[in-house]
Amino acid sequence: MKFYLGLLTLPLFVACVATHGKVATFETEKLVIRDTTGDLTPKRFEKFVEKVDSTLAKILQFWSVDPRVHPFGKIIVEYEHPFPKTNCSFLYLRKESDQRVRVVRVLGGAENPHQLAHKLTNAVFLNPDKLIRNLIGEASEMRFGNPLSFPMCGFDTDCWVLALLQTNSYIPLTTIGTDHSDWGMEIHNNVPRVRDRARQHACYAEAGSFGEFLINTYGIKQIKQFNRLSKIRPRPWEEIFGISLEQLEARWLEALQVGSGEKEEQITTLVKLLKKNPVSACFSAQDLTRDE
Repeated sequence: MKFYLGLLTLPLFVACVATHGKVATFETEKLVIRDTTGDLTPKRFEKFVEKVDSTLAKILQFWSVDPRVHPFGKIIVEYEHPFPKTNCSFLYLRKESDQRVRVVRVLGGAENPHQLAHKLTNAVFLNPDKLIRNLIGEASEMRFGNPLSFPMCGFDTDCWVLALLQTNSYIPLTTIGTDHSDWGMEIHNNVPRVRDRARQHACYAEAGSFGEFLINTYGIKQIKQFNRLSKIRPRPWEEIFGISLEQLEARWLEALQVGSGEKEEQITTLVKLLKKNPVSACFSAQDLTRDE
């Protein structure tokens, strides 16, 4: 057993980090953080731990929520090798020590993970409805995550939605269901797979932009009420917001159009990328942002 002494000086941390074989582990009051690859140096693992811990702290403060260690246990964050050319994170439930625990798998990115804030937020709220998970999770990613993360890909999600409208690629929110297939995806052995990347990107970008509209219009308290009630009654739009999803959607899109003039250059760029190849538009946008 080997201890990384530098990590012991971090604030709020209650346990030490050790390596068992190749797996480095660090535990806090709220988190269990692991490097399953064995590739991160002690210094890089320390930075990864700091990133995960600080990101969760910001999420809990922003949403004014508890990490729900009881009854779900600590959130487990595992750093793993990325998919080919793709850094990402995803959440799933796993059985450990006779308990169903929340696991956020971070595939690549090291000190700058993609979608970490999004998936940590999902772990805190745990909603079975994919639309609600994504509109809440993306609000955290926009504020505390990596701007290169999918579906932002270096650009504002509002700009993506306006570009989708201009290219007739917009998907009405009323047609986006709760099943992974509605989002152009499937799950195999707890691993997400993309079946329709253009649809996946459109749905995620729309959820992110729509969630931001709801927060700015109605406030965090009502979003949290919506999340709680949705676990009893599916998508209670009218009960919480007073109007139907169709009406909310119309107001959101109208608000986007009003503010579109300030973002015309970005929208034009995204329209070109979507027209060229909607499947690779996100990757192309990331490349443009990196080159700046």
